Amino acid sequence: MKKQVLKLDLDDLEDSGEDLVHLFFHTSVPGYVFVDDINHLYNLSLCRQNDLELDEQRWPLYTYHDTLRQLDYYLIERPGGAAGIASHWAPGHKMMVLKGENALETAKRMYNDFSTPPPLPDECNPTETEQYNILTSYQQAFTPVTIYDFNAPATTSKKMLKERNELEVLFSTILDLLDP
Repeated sequence: MKKQVLKLDLDDLEDSGEDLVHLFFHTSVPGYVFVDDINHLYNLSLCRQNDLELDEQRWPLYTYHDTLRQLDYYLIERPGGAAGIASHWAPGHKMMVLKGENALETAKRMYNDFSTPPPLPDECNPTETEQYNILTSYQQAFTPVTIYDFNAPATTSKKMLKERNELEVLFSTILDLLDP
């Protein structure tokens, strides 16, 4: 079977003014369930791809390209045995990389959806009801969401600085795997 290679050209990001955003979902909900929920919430079609191989571990990968919004979605799930390179990222947690002109706005919307109580749905609208139920279940399970800010000021704590450096090395490694 031919290995599928995904390309995420970081040089093009600098020239085109496109955003690149990392969004963490701190949940151990199985990847296929989480992806199904995200697809229903945001009308996406994230699909399973060949796993990323990183530090002798297989990291589940889901991707989607929104041609209308010109936005790429990459969802990566941390496997259980990857503590050596992702100790600050718990097993089963997910990272979504958004790439495109409005990636930051999309990430902020997702963050807000998971962080604030959703409005009550119109009872006659099954889509709103489904979205309300999905978001409410994640909020009741205390699913925090984090947008990683590369431009945040560096901390003075040696431990926090070390964790930040490790996380940025991990980001770089994952992006290199997506961009051979």
